[in-house]
Amino acid sequence: MQCGADPSNGPVPPLRLTSKKKGAIKQAITTSSLPPRAPTHLAPPRTTTTGASTSAATNHALVEDSPPRYLAAVLSRGAAAAAAARSSAVGRRWASSGGASGVAFDHSAFTNDFLAQVTDVTEATDPAQSSQILRRLIKSDVLKFMDMQDAPEKFFLAHRLLSTVGLGGFGIRFTVQFNLFAGSIVGLGGPEQVARLEEIQRKGQLGCFLLTEMQAGVLSGLIVETTADWDSSTQEFVLHTPDDKAAKNWISQGYTAELGVVIADLRVDGVSHGPHAFIMNLRNGEGGELLPGIRIDDMGTKTVANDLDNARVWFDQVRLPKDALLNKFADIKDDKYVQTTDEKMRIEVIGQRLLTGRMAIAEAALLSARVLTMKTEEYAKTKVCNGINGETTLASMPQLASVFEESYQQLDDQIAFTAGVEERLNECLRTGSIPDADLVDAISVCKVRAIDVAIQRSHALRQEVGSYALMHHTGFELMDMFLCCKFAEGDSRILQMKLMRDRLKQVKKDGAGKALLDAIMPGEDRAENMAALSLARKLAPAGRDLEKMAALMDEHWREIYDLADMVSDRHQRDGKRSSFVEPIVNRFWPSSSSYDEDWKEKLSPRAEGWKASDDEAEPLVDKMVKRGVVGGGERKRAVVRAAESGCAIKNLRVESPICCENPAVFSFSVQVALEAGVGLIVYPPRYLSNIIVYLRKRKGPLERPLRVGELRALEKSIRNP
Repeated sequence: MQCGADPSNGPVPPLRLTSKKKGAIKQAITTSSLPPRAPTHLAPPRTTTTGASTSAATNHALVEDSPPRYLAAVLSRGAAAAAAARSSAVGRRWASSGGASGVAFDHSAFTNDFLAQVTDVTEATDPAQSSQILRRLIKSDVLKFMDMQDAPEKFFLAHRLLSTVGLGGFGIRFTVQFNLFAGSIVGLGGPEQVARLEEIQRKGQLGCFLLTEMQAGVLSGLIVETTADWDSSTQEFVLHTPDDKAAKNWISQGYTAELGVVIADLRVDGVSHGPHAFIMNLRNGEGGELLPGIRIDDMGTKTVANDLDNARVWFDQVRLPKDALLNKFADIKDDKYVQTTDEKMRIEVIGQRLLTGRMAIAEAALLSARVLTMKTEEYAKTKVCNGINGETTLASMPQLASVFEESYQQLDDQIAFTAGVEERLNECLRTGSIPDADLVDAISVCKVRAIDVAIQRSHALRQEVGSYALMHHTGFELMDMFLCCKFAEGDSRILQMKLMRDRLKQVKKDGAGKALLDAIMPGEDRAENMAALSLARKLAPAGRDLEKMAALMDEHWREIYDLADMVSDRHQRDGKRSSFVEPIVNRFWPSSSSYDEDWKEKLSPRAEGWKASDDEAEPLVDKMVKRGVVGGGERKRAVVRAAESGCAIKNLRVESPICCENPAVFSFSVQVALEAGVGLIVYPPRYLSNIIVYLRKRKGPLERPLRVGELRALEKSIRNP
């Protein structure tokens, strides 16, 4: 099993032991065998309280095991002190936290304002529509780019609100924009670069985050082969993709964005200084042409979240200005690479947005799974079934009732733990400090465990509700989004290996004597301490030989993940519990099942109102009329061409919503239908009558498309004049 390069770790450090210590450790391990320990995060907690749940019961058999007799005399004096130190450390950690100390804001008002901006998210089924909604949200200023630093609670709340509507592709688009793109500028940019965010927000510009590469995906950690060479003769960086394996891969919002933050290996005079972040233009404005040297391919149709574009990106000697380097921590001065602060540029610094992203994803998955459970329970309470003694409801079936009970227990316990970790992270965001190692690990635990629980509980629920789980608009159609959560911002396996490596580093730091003491003394962490010491001993022969290390890790892969589970158990057992500021509400909005495969055409500036010639329009219109169907992409444009060229249209049907972002398509498709007296079918059907009434009242053409929110308001005014 190849470790790859984790965002904050290199190869596992070898544990240096003398032959005498090795013998003692080996005997301690063999004479104090412990039963295998299963992860506790999928078991129901013992009790549940408001806003938080207690952790699973401790394995008392492990706690009560006594150390080998021959070591009792040596360890008796240090045992109580070591246990007390561990206990007091946990107590000090949370006694000093003082609970949440977030920035005060009107949660209810923010919730209403934010949700009002995303009412049509579920109807935007392709990237062209979805990206326009995000541009509108950005320009609304409901959530500011700087809120990640100034009001992080608001930043995380926005992610959770989206997940209660439906865990779709827009949620990823949203977090890419506000967390990975803008958040990287907030965290890594100098004052002038951060100030640029105000203009980006005012214009509603989209950005992406270009980190992952083709041969350095979610299962191989952070490896960056894209290069950025400093050219002193022109005072520019030269950004380059050396080969296909270094192409940026699965870049969310990469096709629709005109801006990007790209991570590349910064090299000055041929010397590599490691991954650094650069801000750059990808396109010549919204929907514009790609800039020279940039190639972008769409990744294609997915099983879910096709409202989100994912791209593969190559750079061919692309020139970037000197101020493209995000320079809060490092810069180029007098053609030399320099650190600009006492905080050295390292992966913990550049990866800050991965930490906030992991928190946002963990919270979104948990709330999405809980909303799915709530929505399914509502259905089950009304679904009548035949029981032995007459009619009953599906919800009263004992197997399903048990699933509901266990799901709420496990989800709520995980939510309480995650909320507590978020409070710690919010303090770092407000102060601009780098999270310590314990918090970094706790965030990893949040993401790994949250996704595990969300997937397990949703799958258990799906197995008990029959054909209901097959239906669109139930929420089960979004189950594949949990897989996206599993590998986004650090795959679960990579994060587990990081937890293991951090634990083995602690063994090395503490030294063999303390590691042995911790491993054989009674206590809640004894199983973890023993497993860490045992694994360190098994990996130690590799030293710094990476080939040997890879072979040993392949051999002991189960023990690696078992140790990671034990570390996770400890964090969840000792971690602070809290609750989110808002109640969890089922706001699930059914999403449209239509998809415009020609969505890329709608990104072109030419689609905003170009004129077609008669010889160009008539053949296309005739072709569409013969099919009897007009709707989406080329077919919609045929309506525009027909109207502009005066072609007669008969038996026309428009199958997809006409309340789109293209003014020409919108106005002509409606007005041609009215003037030609042809049939026009629109989904949802109620929109057609509303639009016709609106047009007749106006007695003139539309100047722009009506948005879904406007159509809904129009519908209310028609019903209640």
